[in-house]
Amino acid sequence: MKQLLLLRFSAMGDVALLAPVVQAFTQRYPDAQITLVTRAKFAVFFEQFPNIRVVGADFDGRHNGLNGLLQLVKELRQIASFDVVIDAHQNLRSSVLKSLFRLAGVPSFTIDKGRAEKRALTRKTNKVRRQLTHSVDRYAQVFKAAGLPVQPTKPFQFPPFTASEDELQDFLNRKSIEQNSPWLGIAPFAQHTQKMWPFERFTPLLDQLYTGTQRTIFLFGGGADEIVQLEALRQRFPQAILVAGKLSLAAELLLISRLNGMLCMDSGNMHLAALSGVPVLSIWGATHPDAGFGPWGQGEEAVLQISTDKLTCRPCSVFGNKPCWRGDLACLTDISVEVVAERVKQMLTKKVA
Repeated sequence: MKQLLLLRFSAMGDVALLAPVVQAFTQRYPDAQITLVTRAKFAVFFEQFPNIRVVGADFDGRHNGLNGLLQLVKELRQIASFDVVIDAHQNLRSSVLKSLFRLAGVPSFTIDKGRAEKRALTRKTNKVRRQLTHSVDRYAQVFKAAGLPVQPTKPFQFPPFTASEDELQDFLNRKSIEQNSPWLGIAPFAQHTQKMWPFERFTPLLDQLYTGTQRTIFLFGGGADEIVQLEALRQRFPQAILVAGKLSLAAELLLISRLNGMLCMDSGNMHLAALSGVPVLSIWGATHPDAGFGPWGQGEEAVLQISTDKLTCRPCSVFGNKPCWRGDLACLTDISVEVVAERVKQMLTKKVA
């Protein structure tokens, strides 16, 4: 059996985007095995696939620093004798790991993240505007470079997380859910402010969404600060269901797969919904789908953004981690509540092709 070592440590959305490629690999090469090194909490994305072993990297503990990476290599060598290393991360840690395996005669192949193209797309002047390769396709390209071509499906859908059925059902049984109402997920947060529609606009948005029709709205997020904000929103709308902090990741993914749509930012929740086969409406600010991070398998209907013809500064960042050049975040504040509400209503009437 061919043994492949795959490296991708973070972030959540980037790791999840490996799933279509891993699935395609297991289908095309049923006699091969992947050992994926990532954060232990991300194992849930891959546990449904055959011949996938996830090794949880503890970079805050026993795998921290050079000595920790040496320990990780030692542990990996005890698991299997690898034929090839595929680096789907391309950072300092993955480079060290590749070098250590090369010393043992194991060849490696590294993802091309297209950093120069992304800099040209996001620089302040003389932008080179074009659709760049999607992250999923970049993952597939490095597999091809290793002599293992794959064709990830589009759209993709995670296999059902059946082991979490009871947990999710117990959670839903405690809620008052209107029968036959569409289920809408709302994930208002992202890693950086420059990617988040103003949170205070979700109150008038929910006012509009709840007016005149029955809808079941689930509020997604993570972390103490986000939960506090979502709880304040839920206090204003008691019929909304707070999901953040209530379910395991597997049960949350199972719930997402049952939604009729997800309103989100350019965020991990956008990727999780798209990879669950759920229609997405993603709001984009400082970043842009052209950088290659759009919702996999969905089209322009899944994106809400101010045109680059109107705001020529967009995009100003690949990841949304740079301050606004204008100072007013017009890319987000110019998106009205009315436009979002109308697009959400349209989304809830459609399904992913």
